[in-house]
Amino acid sequence: MAVLDAAAHQLGAQREDVASIEILPDPTPQVVDGRTIIQLGGAALRLRVLLVDGSIHDLAMCPGIAMAPACQDEPELLVSSPISAGYFDVPEGSTPVPGPDPDALALAEPLTIDRLDIVVDRVGAHEIRLGEALLPSGLLTTADFELVDAWPAGLSIVDGRVDLVVRSVESGAMLWNSYEHGWREGVERVEAVLVFEVFRFEPGAVLAIRDVIVE
Repeated sequence: MAVLDAAAHQLGAQREDVASIEILPDPTPQVVDGRTIIQLGGAALRLRVLLVDGSIHDLAMCPGIAMAPACQDEPELLVSSPISAGYFDVPEGSTPVPGPDPDALALAEPLTIDRLDIVVDRVGAHEIRLGEALLPSGLLTTADFELVDAWPAGLSIVDGRVDLVVRSVESGAMLWNSYEHGWREGVERVEAVLVFEVFRFEPGAVLAIRDVIVE
C-alpha cells in the first residue's frame, strides 16, 4: 500500500486512479571495452503504472539508501524534530553558545504530553498546535515524541513524515539551530506544532502520538 500511495502521489492521482503497478526488471548493465559497468549507490526501483484512464507511466523511486516508507519491507512513518535535525550543530571554529542562566532555569516550564489522539478527517497540510513551553535563555535541550502506531491504519501521509516544529511565540522564528537562534535573557516563550500532510484517509483514521516533551 505504501508503494501504491507513493506512485499515485508522484503522478498527482488518487489511489483509486491506479489500475495496476508492475515492477520492471533492472536495466541490462552497460558494457564498455568488454567491461561491465556497475552503478554504485543502489539502483532505483522502476515501476510501470497503469491508470484507470488507460494511460501508462514509468516511475523511479527508492534510489540509493532510501528510507521512505515505500522503500521498506515493513513501512514506518519517519519522525523528526529540531534536535534530530542538527539543532546543536555549529560552524567549525565558532564560539559555542553559552549554557542557560541559572535564574532562567528556575523560571523555565517544559511542555509534556503523555498521549494525544489526532483524528484525521481531511487531506492536505496539517499543523496541530501541541502547546507552549518556556525555554531558559531561549535554549532548546529536548524536543521529542513517539508514534503510538508506526504505520497508522487508514492513513497515508505524504513522504511518510511527521515533524515536530518549535517556534518562538515572541518573534515567530523557528528554532532549528542553537547557534543561529542564539542566547536570550530570561526565558523565551515557544510553541510546539506537529506538522504533516495527508494524502489519503479513511473515516475514523487517527494519528496518535505519545511521550511529547519540549524543554
